[in-house]
Formats: sequence, structure tokens, C-alpha cells
Amino acid sequence: MPPQATARSPFAGCLILILAVGMLVSLIGFAAWLPFKQASEIEKFTAASPVPLPIEAVEGQEAKVNALSERLEHFRTELQGDAEKPARIELSPEDINLAIAAYEPGKQLRGSFQVKEITKDALVIDICYKLNGRPRLAKDGEDGPITSDPRYLIGTLRGHPQLGRRELALHVDSLAVPGGMIVADGFMQHFSSLRILEAYVKDPVLGPAMATLTRAELEPGKLVLSRIPGETPPDVIGDADFRQGGGRMVKWLGIGACVFLAFAGTMVFVGLRKQRRNQNSGETSRDGGGA
Repeated sequence: MPPQATARSPFAGCLILILAVGMLVSLIGFAAWLPFKQASEIEKFTAASPVPLPIEAVEGQEAKVNALSERLEHFRTELQGDAEKPARIELSPEDINLAIAAYEPGKQLRGSFQVKEITKDALVIDICYKLNGRPRLAKDGEDGPITSDPRYLIGTLRGHPQLGRRELALHVDSLAVPGGMIVADGFMQHFSSLRILEAYVKDPVLGPAMATLTRAELEPGKLVLSRIPGETPPDVIGDADFRQGGGRMVKWLGIGACVFLAFAGTMVFVGLRKQRRNQNSGETSRDGGGA
């Protein structure tokens, strides 16, 4: 009887391993390359240095600040009161800019957000918005092993207020930057909803007030916030809107991972079938030889 021949092929196993490692390295390389690609696109329409916007003067305008405070407090009291009664407040560009300068919730917007005009169709706002730029290794004193140099989006946006999920946000309709530079479509999709009051959703004062609003509308020269009895706020702001840009990277990584797993699985399946076929062929040969 001839010695048994093994049906296992070491070459097939090595090939599967090499191809699987190659796919994995490609995925890691893609994940490492993508932030640099995004940074290169952002650099085309942003600046390396900020151009801070004017902040409405509070000193010398105490009377206006007090009057605005009284109106806002009256509106908040109405919102907390009988839900069957309407509540409404009208805010001009000057009111909004003064509120940003005078009150704590506006602190994060000072020097980066200024309302120029309100039309019946849009809030026209100058911005100097800080973004994360090209990744780099952190220097001494900086947080984490990896950081990034800041970039600044300087321009004028047109948008409208948006209500949903107990929050007042800003939907960006268009964005103009100096020099006529073109803002990438992918960035605009990510930038389409600005959660300027996100940090105050759980605030004990501002949070409940936002949660009871049912309308946020524009009229010539004013932003109108109101609660209409019997109305519920439209749920137009979802997590998917805010994760749209970042989710794109996850989407492509997920697709790559699926391709990798499908390829590796196919190779393993083909290898096993070939091994089984060779085993069956070997057994047939042995049976025939022993007959």
C-alpha cells in the first residue's frame, strides 16, 4: 500500500493569511489617511489665524440690558405657566448680539458669532468658527498624544432656526467665505446644523424653556420664539443630522471591514472546499489502489 498523501496545501493557507493581512493593513492605512485628506480640503476655505468679530458693548447700555432681561424673564415665566396660554417673544439682531455679550449662555459665541440681519427668509450671521485642522503629535503641555492645529472658518452664513428634541438650533442654508472660495459639499453636509445651545439642553433654567417652544420663525427684522397651545414642536433635529459628516468616515470603514470579512471568508471557504476535494480524491485513489 502506498503511503498516505496529505491533501493540505501550506501555500493556500499562507496565501489566505497574506491577503487577509494586506486587507487589514489597507483599512488601517485608509483610516490614518482620511483625517489628513479632510484637513487638506478644509484648508482650502479656512484661515490659519482667527479674525475675532466685534462684541456688543454692555457698558453704557445698562438700560437696554435690563429691558432685555425683563422681556426674557417674562417670556420664561409665560412658558412655565399655563400651557393653554400662548407665549411669544420677538428678538432683533441687536437683542441677540446683546444677549450674547451679556449672558452666560452666549459666552461661547462671543467673538465668533454676530447677527448682521434678519429677513423673512434667513438669519444673516458673520462667523469666525474654530475647526480642527491637520493632525500632529502633541507637544509638551498639550493634552493627549495626538492633537491638531486649529483652522478658522471665516465668512457669512444664511440660516434659519430649527426646533426639535427639546432644543433650539440653527440650520445653515448657505455659507460664503472671503475670496469666493468654494466650501466642500461634504463639509456643508456636516455643517448643516449648528447646535449653538446644545450645552444648555439640561440647564435648569434654559433647558425647560427650550423644551416648551413650539415655533421658531423669522419675520423681517426679528426672530420670533413662541409656544402655541395645542402644538407640539416638530422633531426635525436628529442625531443622524449631527453625525452626518463624521458618520461618513465610519460608513466607509464599515464597508471596508465588510469587504475584508467577505473576502477572507470566501478565501477560507474556497480553501476548505479544495482541501475536502483533495481529501476525497486521495481516498478514492487509495480505495482504488487497494481493490
